[in-house]
Amino acid sequence: MNLSATGRSAHIDMLRGLACLFLVFFHVVGDTPEVGLVLPRTHWLHTLNDAVSYVRMPLFGFIAGYVYALRPYQGDTGRFVKSKLQRLLLPVLTVGTLFALIQARVPGAHPDPNPWWMLHIIPVAHFWFLQSLFLVFMVVMALEPLGALATRRALLAVGIVSAVLYAHWAAPIYLGLDGAVYLLPFFLAGLACRRFEWKLALWRPAAAALLVAAALAVALNPAISASDRSNLPSLLLGLAAGFLLVQSSLQNRFLAWVGTYSFAIFLLHVFFTAASRIALRRLGVTDTYVLLVAGMLMGAAGPIVTALLIRRYWLLDALLLGGPWRLKPAQQPVFQRSGMG
Repeated sequence: MNLSATGRSAHIDMLRGLACLFLVFFHVVGDTPEVGLVLPRTHWLHTLNDAVSYVRMPLFGFIAGYVYALRPYQGDTGRFVKSKLQRLLLPVLTVGTLFALIQARVPGAHPDPNPWWMLHIIPVAHFWFLQSLFLVFMVVMALEPLGALATRRALLAVGIVSAVLYAHWAAPIYLGLDGAVYLLPFFLAGLACRRFEWKLALWRPAAAALLVAAALAVALNPAISASDRSNLPSLLLGLAAGFLLVQSSLQNRFLAWVGTYSFAIFLLHVFFTAASRIALRRLGVTDTYVLLVAGMLMGAAGPIVTALLIRRYWLLDALLLGGPWRLKPAQQPVFQRSGMG
């Protein structure tokens, strides 16, 4: 994976952009017929949304592991933990809390049913990912000094344990623990892709065959649903898709540009997708595809414009987007600055 002089990978940025558009699409359509576009479960947009769900968050986890391998933990515990607190958990407390408040007050915004005193103990909406990713980083930080991720064999053993937990442990939802169990296998696979050399002539066909087999297993098994994370076919499908995408030579300048704003889009898109849907419906617009296109455009463009404004003020940047404290963004490693972790 080639990095530019600025420390960026156009390919990884492209995958970030793709994952962000998948996430915006998820929230525009809605995961149930009662939210989002309020479509019947049989609508083709729900079918597509369900299919993409097997790749969407696994891809985020895969990318996070891959990027971590570029700048791994090297013994500075205080600095490492502080950076993850600043980058991941502070935006949960600021943006996540703001989102919960707006959800509770704005008609048509589908308020969170959990009590306020459980705010962030039970993660809010998609912000679970940041809490869960923080826990994954803490696990990885504990494993690195032990050499548990230093060799192919050791990392494979850890990966197998994480896969067993993924498939068989219904972890508590509190503080994102269940999400950490869900993300860990994909994070480790992304880490392995960067840390070790792969004979792609062999692994790509094998991964493609695994992807097809896992997809068929999911499609033909009515007991597996898109919201069910704890099954082996879903795990294998996400791993194979992440591997093929990360190891591919796909390039797209537009998606790569979108990917440079991936963290802002991840954090802020829900404000704009909901606002566009509510505003258009109040204006009498009910066409599904108009609402879909408007939601996708606003969900991507709104956070980008907002991020450009926020980053002009270091305090807002630090509080809302996990930016550096009293340091100009240009002083930070650009590749690390734009990612989730």
